[in-house]
Amino acid sequence: MYQTEKNIFNLLKQATDFLTSHNITEAQLDAEVLLCGVLKIKRNILATLRQEKISQEQFQQYQNYLNKRIKGEPVDYILGTSEFMGLTFKVNSNVLIPRPETELIVEQANKFIKENNFKHILDLCTGSGAIAVSVARYNDNISVTASDISSKALQVAKENAAINNVSSKIEFLESNMFANIIDKKFDIIISNPPYVTEKEYKCLERELFFEPKNAFLAGEDGLDFYRIIAENSARYLNPKGLLLLELNANIFLQIADLFNDFLFVKIIKDYSGLDRILIAQNG
Repeated sequence: MYQTEKNIFNLLKQATDFLTSHNITEAQLDAEVLLCGVLKIKRNILATLRQEKISQEQFQQYQNYLNKRIKGEPVDYILGTSEFMGLTFKVNSNVLIPRPETELIVEQANKFIKENNFKHILDLCTGSGAIAVSVARYNDNISVTASDISSKALQVAKENAAINNVSSKIEFLESNMFANIIDKKFDIIISNPPYVTEKEYKCLERELFFEPKNAFLAGEDGLDFYRIIAENSARYLNPKGLLLLELNANIFLQIADLFNDFLFVKIIKDYSGLDRILIAQNG
């Protein structure tokens, strides 16, 4: 793409054509979102600026963003932020980008917390802290423990707690699954663990290879982390406590079979009709 005296409307068309020529699927959307990042505005404002022009410095930044995008780098990493549950989160290559389908597990957790007056929540494999921070933000009088094996991910999660004003509600803990979670009991354990099989990982879209590999891979059959949770979570749950897990929809039956010792197991579909959330109750 080259600098012109064109207005924002024509600049966006030029950027969309540029991304399209490099096989970017949602070229227009990405062009708009990246320009909004440059201009530091909300996307709904962009239409009101169609006849405006941008500075040379802004153009160079926009060109830099577009060049990163054609190499496959996700828009959220380019801008350094992601939206989740109506909140803003910092993201970088140390954490997965929060997915819209993960909002379903937060919605379910919020419902159970309010219905049962639950107070103590564990977010296992917290990553960016999207689940922990969202639960803390939308519920009063609770305490959340957010654990992850990655110290770099935990640093991002801590920053996100501060950004969203919930640092006082969350204890961050570096732990390989349950290893460092000692003398604690929870009303709810929530987890979106790594769950991609080795075969699935090889077939992922190129954008996903910018995200941390260890946050995806879960062994040859995708069950490594589910097995650990199935074997250990009951000891960390209060009586009648709940376990909420995001699922690999391709192997949801194999996952559910691991939790036969729980009082009950229920599977909830996401908005695309995929089997997405497992809910299990402790005895």
